[in-house]
Amino acid sequence: MPAERLRHLQTWLQGAITDPAGAGDAADVVVATTRLPAARRLAIYQHGYFARLIDCLSAHYPVTRHLLGAELFTEFARDYLRARPSRSYTLEALGAGFADHLSATRPDATSGERESWVDLLLDVVRFERAFIEAHAAAGPELREPPPAAPEPGAPGWAGAVVSTVECLRLMRARFPVHAFTVAVRAQQGPPLPRAREVRLVLSRKDFMVTATELDEPRYRLLAGLRDGTPLGRAGDDAGLTPRQTEACLRTWMAERLILEINGRTPYR
Repeated sequence: MPAERLRHLQTWLQGAITDPAGAGDAADVVVATTRLPAARRLAIYQHGYFARLIDCLSAHYPVTRHLLGAELFTEFARDYLRARPSRSYTLEALGAGFADHLSATRPDATSGERESWVDLLLDVVRFERAFIEAHAAAGPELREPPPAAPEPGAPGWAGAVVSTVECLRLMRARFPVHAFTVAVRAQQGPPLPRAREVRLVLSRKDFMVTATELDEPRYRLLAGLRDGTPLGRAGDDAGLTPRQTEACLRTWMAERLILEINGRTPYR
C-alpha cells in the first residue's frame, strides 16, 4: 500500500474511533464480513477505546465514581471525553480538564438554583486531581534539607525567596473532601460531608501523598511563598508577625515543603 494511502487510512481510523459522529459511512472504508457489517466492525474499536478511557478515569477518580454511582459517572465521563478528547501521550493527563468541564456543564445550570451536591462533586474532582498531580510530580525524597534561613531582622531575611517542592498543591474547598476521601477509600461508607470551608495542602512524603488543613493566614503565606513573594512581604500579606512567619518557614522546611532558599540547596 502506498505510504500516502496508509497515512490517509490511519488518520481516518483515528478520527472515526475518537469522534464516531464524524466517521461517515464506515462501508466506504471498512470491508464487511458475512457475520459483521462494516459499521459493527468499526464499533468494536470505538467502544473499546472509550471503555478503556473511562476505566482510566474511574481509576483516577474513585471517590467521584462512588459519589455519582457507576452509571452516572460513565455518562459524565463520556460527555467529557467527547468534549475534550485525549491529546496527551500519557493517560496521566486524561482527567486534567474534568473539573473545569463539569463546572462549565454543571447539572444544576438550567434549574436556576445552585445545588450543594454539585459543589461537593466539583470539590471531590478537584481534590482527586490534585492528589494525582502530587503523586506524579517530583517530590522531596532523596534530597537534603535547604540551608538555614536568616533570622528575622537579619539582613536579607525580608527579601528571602524560597522554592517549594514540585509536588505541592494548594486548594480551597467548600467541603472537607480530604476526610471524606479517606473514609470512602477505606470503604467506611461515610455520609455526605456538611459544608465547611477548608484550605488544603497536598504534598508527598516518603512517596506517600499527604493532605493537611491550614488556617487562612498560613494558607495565604504558603501560597505567597510558592508564587515567589519575598518572605517579609508574604508574611505581611498573610497578617503574620515575622516570628510567626519564621515558625511557619521552619515547620515547612522540616516537612519538606520548602527545598530552597534564595536558590540555594546543600548541592550548590
